[in-house]
Order: sequence, then C-alpha cells, then structure tokens
Amino acid sequence: MPSGPLAHICLLVKNLDQAIDDWTKILGVLDPAQLAEPVVQYEEFVGGADRMRWATFVSNHGAEVQLIEPAPNTPLGRRLEKRGEHVHHLCFTSHDLEGSVRALRERGVKMASEHLNTDPSMPWQKWTWVSAESAHGVLLELAAPYESHGDGKWHPAAVSASQVSGDPV
Repeated sequence: MPSGPLAHICLLVKNLDQAIDDWTKILGVLDPAQLAEPVVQYEEFVGGADRMRWATFVSNHGAEVQLIEPAPNTPLGRRLEKRGEHVHHLCFTSHDLEGSVRALRERGVKMASEHLNTDPSMPWQKWTWVSAESAHGVLLELAAPYESHGDGKWHPAAVSASQVSGDPV
C-alpha cells in the first residue's frame, strides 16, 4: 500500500508490456524499492465503457506508478489515439471515502461522477473522480485504500483508528 494519501500516478500507454519493461529499468535506478514486490497486474479490467489492461508498481514508501493500456475503440482508447501517451490521473485514497466526497462537494469542488464506482472482482474497492476542471487540468481519482500481499492482486487495506479520525480530506 502506498504510504500516504497520494496513492499512484497513472499513465495511459500504448503497449503495457513495453511500458512495464521501461518503467522497471527506470525504477531500478531511481526507486528500486518499488521492484521489491511483484507488479500488480490485471489483464482484463472493465470500468464503465472502458476495457483495459493495467499494472502498478507497488510502493510501501510513497506514491506508486500505474500504467493503463486501453482497448481500441473505447473512450480511453480514443483518448490515447488522439492525445498520445500521457498522465491520465493522480489517485488519492481515503479511509472515509463517502465523507471525503461529501466534504469536497461542500467546499465547491466539482465531481466528475455523482456515484461511487465498484468492480465485481474487487467488491470492497470503491472510487470516484474529481473533475479536472476543479483540479486545474488533472483528473483526480479518489479511492478506498488498497494494499498488495505479494500475490499480484489488490486487497482491502487494514484500517486503524488513527487513519479514520479527523477531517476526511
């Protein structure tokens, strides 16, 4: 699990296998600790109208690097075709996801989605999006915390009392 609320930086890529190879080389020099655990990788993931393959380099000491290769003729596939490879989003986690969303809305932050998304293969995981308009050009994902157990999959993060106390944002 990332060590703080900035969970990952996600890049939209044309070739996931090549991106994993390239980022393994980069992280091997710049942040070898992100190579200590297996890469979390999903060969098929569906999110709304999008289908994709994705992988995340696990970090227990900072933000993770996530890579998404969208399927052709999907919203993300068309975005990649139009704009090329680029940063897709930044992800922050919250142990009180609903409270954080409510607090953001109360403070006038525009949400890109009115509901929390879920994945049938990870029913514990929920996420939503803060509008790039409110975040000055960057799409922000807000998600429930997650962690890796060394098996190449995500699992729900353990919650301590200190993590859920205080202001949700």
